[in-house]
Amino acid sequence: MSKRNRRKTLLSTLLIVAMMFMLAACGAKGGDAAGTDEPEEGTEATQEAEIVKSLDEIDTADMPDVPLQIESVTLYDDGTLRIVPTEDLLKNAETNNEVVDGAVFPFADSGEVKDFYLVRFGNGGYRTIICLMDDGSLSALSANELIQDHIFIVMDNLTGRDTYVDVKEVAGDDAFSVFGITEDNEEIELDFSLNF
Repeated sequence: MSKRNRRKTLLSTLLIVAMMFMLAACGAKGGDAAGTDEPEEGTEATQEAEIVKSLDEIDTADMPDVPLQIESVTLYDDGTLRIVPTEDLLKNAETNNEVVDGAVFPFADSGEVKDFYLVRFGNGGYRTIICLMDDGSLSALSANELIQDHIFIVMDNLTGRDTYVDVKEVAGDDAFSVFGITEDNEEIELDFSLNF
């Protein structure tokens, strides 16, 4: 075989290999355009799971409490808790890349949520969201960061117990208190664990 024929054969082989790589790359891009990518974290759960509990009208014009800048809170049967923030809370969540389809999932790293409670505590119009986790522990959004800094900070394993079955808000003469109820019907005050 002459040098010229060898060069042609080598160039043809290189051209075929290059075309194979290009086709493979185009195929991967075509999959993206067709929407075959993995869904973003949090969206798959909300598309397939059923709503267990939902709360909206959290901030109203006539309420005496400090606004949380939260539009709604939704719990799904797979233990996912979806929060739709507004105003500065939304802007800060977007800056921190926490927003998925207009919502945040702040308890995603804490485990599965069994129930959630929007509670008042103290006497300054403060509220927060407490979650009863599937393992019996309690997690909550830090009210200070939520209200003052407009960011999501989760405090896990409040009081270090994992025997909780419920949470209740109690109105006193001039303030609110929050209690965690254990399996033994013991009431544990949570006010000092909520970073007030």
